[in-house]
Amino acid sequence: MLRITAFSGHDGQWSHHSQFYLTLFGGCSLTKPTLARQIVLARELERNDDAKRAEENGSFFLTLFGAVEIKWPTLAEEYIDFSEMLRTGALRMEEWDSRVTVMSAFRPGASTLTLFAGFDENEIPNEKDEIEALAIQRHLGNISESVGRILQLGIGKKGSERTSIIRRAVMHR
Repeated sequence: MLRITAFSGHDGQWSHHSQFYLTLFGGCSLTKPTLARQIVLARELERNDDAKRAEENGSFFLTLFGAVEIKWPTLAEEYIDFSEMLRTGALRMEEWDSRVTVMSAFRPGASTLTLFAGFDENEIPNEKDEIEALAIQRHLGNISESVGRILQLGIGKKGSERTSIIRRAVMHR
């Protein structure tokens, strides 16, 4: 699939399917799938060789005089997705524990050519976005106050610190 952003901006989800992104004098901001979704996707790809071969082709980003940012989901999104997958049986805690380290370095095949531009593929959400997402989910009743306090400890954290906070919050429910 072809995605073109010219003299404007695009904000969306990063799909694991092969895509071509052209950003010209504009901005493109994509959000990675949650860690829970990445784990489930990795399991499906291991079972399906055709999908695995298609995944190896990956996405291509051509950025000229613009900026591309690929960021992690908010802690609230990670918590809600992980909790729901555990509740429905789509994911087991043992599978999370065994795969989370590999998935936190998730980089679906992506090739880039960046000229007079910027490309950031491992950005965490800023503090404002994290706090806003937590506040909304608390208000909706999807996150308790005690879980919200735990998730707040992960704001600004990367890697294993961030994933351990998510796990701790899920186990606290």
